[in-house]
Amino acid sequence: MPMITRILMISAMAGCLSTAAARPGKATVEWLASSATVEPGKPMQTAIRMVIDDGWHTYWINPGEAGMPTTVEWKLPPGWQTGGLGFPEPARFLTSGLAGFGYEGTVLFPVTLTPPADFTGKARLTAVVSWLACGESGCVPGEAEIHLDLAAGAASPTAEVAAISAAYQKLPRPAGNALRLTVAESGKNLLLSITMEPMEPGAAPDPGGREAFPATPEVADPRTAIRFSKTGNTWTSEVPKSGYAAGPARRLTLVLAGGEAHGPLELTWSAP
Repeated sequence: MPMITRILMISAMAGCLSTAAARPGKATVEWLASSATVEPGKPMQTAIRMVIDDGWHTYWINPGEAGMPTTVEWKLPPGWQTGGLGFPEPARFLTSGLAGFGYEGTVLFPVTLTPPADFTGKARLTAVVSWLACGESGCVPGEAEIHLDLAAGAASPTAEVAAISAAYQKLPRPAGNALRLTVAESGKNLLLSITMEPMEPGAAPDPGGREAFPATPEVADPRTAIRFSKTGNTWTSEVPKSGYAAGPARRLTLVLAGGEAHGPLELTWSAP
């Protein structure tokens, strides 16, 4: 969706917002670490925890018809690296008639940090988190500057280590060679196919019965749930193209919802 169009739609949604806000941004964020200390040069697991007010939601990397994804501006000491903000599988919702993908309640966004190999002493890391919270009464932007203080040393697990580890398990993982996604077009529709490579039963998830979320914006219509039906070793689905698609589809990433035996999976197709 063109940026100006998205801004106008969000502005219209926000126009009826009540001024009796419980707190700015309708959410709070904090930075959690799996350890109070970090070994120089070795990655460590952290997460940004967002607690969203009841009746409100924030947005995924593909927000849908309106909304804005949660973003972070990192302010790290020299030599520190981050793997970026990890987005778990989203939920689908309608807000003022607009379809979107995102989160409600409490959500943890995993963040992998790596200090420099010569790190000693202590360091303060800063993240400026920006989000848009929406509900039936409208939308409000939120922003918070949060910090993480770490010292060099052998790992010393915190009380949050289990929650952070669980958050990493909820991240979509690449399907690899197990499942292959292809995309074709028929008029205003996308013809999606997933082919499974031969392998032991149960070694790969069955896409049937799982909803697939389009992580690539403005390719598939967010109003239509993507579900696959099986024929042989192939699962197919036909869905409308996004009304904001700029020409033929060139790339599409789908996130298959997690099931009992397998977590969420990520499949990516690129045009030849």
